[in-house]
Amino acid sequence: MKNIAVIGAGIVGICSAYFLQKSGFKVTLVDHNEPGSMTSSGHACTFADYACVPVNSPTIFKDLPAMVLRQDGPLAMDFTYMIKNLPWAISFLKNCSRDKVEYIASSLASFLKHSRLSYDQLFKEIDVYQYINNNETLYLYKTEKEYQAARYSIDLRKKNGVNIRELNAAEINDLEPNIAPVYFCGLIFEGSRHTTSPIKVSKKIFEKFLLNEGSFLNKKITAINSTANGITVISENNAFDFDNIIISAGAWSKELALMIGDRFPLDTERGYHVLFDNEKKVISRPVGWSQSGFYLIQIEEGIRAAGTVEMAGLQKDPNPKRLKMIEREARKVIPTLGKVKSTWLGFRSTLPDSLPVIGRSGKDKNVFYAFGHQHVGWTLGAVTGKVMTELVNDRKSDLDLSPFDPNRFN
Repeated sequence: MKNIAVIGAGIVGICSAYFLQKSGFKVTLVDHNEPGSMTSSGHACTFADYACVPVNSPTIFKDLPAMVLRQDGPLAMDFTYMIKNLPWAISFLKNCSRDKVEYIASSLASFLKHSRLSYDQLFKEIDVYQYINNNETLYLYKTEKEYQAARYSIDLRKKNGVNIRELNAAEINDLEPNIAPVYFCGLIFEGSRHTTSPIKVSKKIFEKFLLNEGSFLNKKITAINSTANGITVISENNAFDFDNIIISAGAWSKELALMIGDRFPLDTERGYHVLFDNEKKVISRPVGWSQSGFYLIQIEEGIRAAGTVEMAGLQKDPNPKRLKMIEREARKVIPTLGKVKSTWLGFRSTLPDSLPVIGRSGKDKNVFYAFGHQHVGWTLGAVTGKVMTELVNDRKSDLDLSPFDPNRFN
């Protein structure tokens, strides 16, 4: 029986460990944090199989000055940080042409369309349905001008098979009467769903993995060495031998890949959330607010306003302007929001072409990668886990994985 290590216990790592174990491997999940407790816990809670439109945009050059100057906008860039990471920024901009954006959207859509079926298979085996809500996501536009500016992304979603129903103001009020009438129109992403507790979903999968004799190594990795027969992982002066490893450590995958000799232009999108103490039901579904780039979601602990994109790296402190912006705008949408219970900053791993890295290392055949899922890591967790199981088994996947090839940056 092959002995596999999955390094990184976010939703992608947890699902990979679960499906590998189910396939007959001995699996150890490795993370110095508790499983599911980092970026996989604090996001907008949506299974966003409609989210095929990347951050890259043909309008980026027009929007760039505002991104740098306005630190409280939906997408902001720290100028000093981006200058230090100029090669990444240039590569990102090269992927903003219309042709590139349509290729990225098509590649993501072809992967995202398998996400629901993969989770359905998982949820039949692990009872988490009490944390799953099938009320479809609503996305709001404040003005007609804002809506018209979004036509390109709306049409791009439709072109890639996303079913969208457009609503006028009266229809939105009928659907969600507790939202203030601050909108011009909205969209329903048909067939979408969300979770009311991402941490409990992750823990349920992890607990089933442990119950089936999986192992968890709660340690930080300090070195990874290739050997004649596999891979040795070093942690706190202890060595652990494996036949294969999968690196799925999100924004921290870059430094682990360097231990193998693989270099990736991996950066991080910083996302925020503000949690309000509204435990009584106010909204029945995720409500996206286009103007500010976040979602409002009723979860077990209250109402979470989560999202936005900030390019400022892993080390910078949370930006109070962004948290204040989210709170201010959220209260405009739902005036009855209560007190702020907590705030949060998380890190989405991102490549300049907005596509994940999924596949075998070019430096060591015993190493596989599964990271860089950007804002759809939660959505793609189960299908990525199934794909990783196919790859470790040396089986060709039925899915086209060429857009996610780890060697595309060489």
